[in-house]
Amino acid sequence: MKFSHQAVIHAPADEVDLEQWLFSLSDSDYQAAAHGHRAAGTFTEGGRRGSVNVEAIGSLLMIQHYLEREAGPARVEMLSERSQAYLFHLIPVHVLVRWIMTATPQTANTTTFACDVEIEMPFILRLAGVLIGNPFFVRKHVEEETPGFVADIERKLSNARAKTSGGSA
Repeated sequence: MKFSHQAVIHAPADEVDLEQWLFSLSDSDYQAAAHGHRAAGTFTEGGRRGSVNVEAIGSLLMIQHYLEREAGPARVEMLSERSQAYLFHLIPVHVLVRWIMTATPQTANTTTFACDVEIEMPFILRLAGVLIGNPFFVRKHVEEETPGFVADIERKLSNARAKTSGGSA
């Protein structure tokens, strides 16, 4: 299953640093980005940065253990090869989740933020998921978290500008 959504960051692309933003994202900022976000934290494993995200999406409770595949100001790719999805929040199933975020210049003062999520799961879970509407709920979740992430990025950019100009945020 693949899901994508875009939102506009009201800032020039050269001010946006997705790598810095993601790896400094607090648990409370993550939770504020979408109703289904339950917890998040970052770690380093074998010299690679990672993130653990807990989400409740439709009938699934997802626990993702992402490791950095690529990270830069304009593109971050995270891969969780050992995610746990709990069907009906009870039945554990291993899934793979790829999470890619990009920031592309739109105009001189705006940037397109794209959030792409790809989930690979066993056939039986895919079939059960379709029957109970999981693709619908995951799509809705990505559509909610994308502008939530943008709001967090914009807030942090605004705070940084205020500090640079001597104001308070």
